[in-house]
Amino acid sequence: MTAPLFDIKSRFSEYVTMAENGEVVEITKHGKISAVIIGINEFNRLQENYRPSFVEKLNEWRRNTGGLSQDEYQDFENALKRNKEVYSTSEAIF
Repeated sequence: MTAPLFDIKSRFSEYVTMAENGEVVEITKHGKISAVIIGINEFNRLQENYRPSFVEKLNEWRRNTGGLSQDEYQDFENALKRNKEVYSTSEAIF
């Protein structure tokens, strides 16, 4: 179901009840969908199936560890350069 924001404001409890009964309520603002109301069961289902992206996991790691020190970063960069030199040849591999 889709409803404009001004209608949601005046009948919010009705829309929450619809969401509790399994209906997804799309909220429009200036004619475009800007938000949704979903029930807790649907929310929990979505959370169970959620898989964080690589960037989210990387940011979590940075928050938990503080990231790489300058020396660790330099060692990593040097290792990448060495790998590039070792695995780069003037001949085509394929």
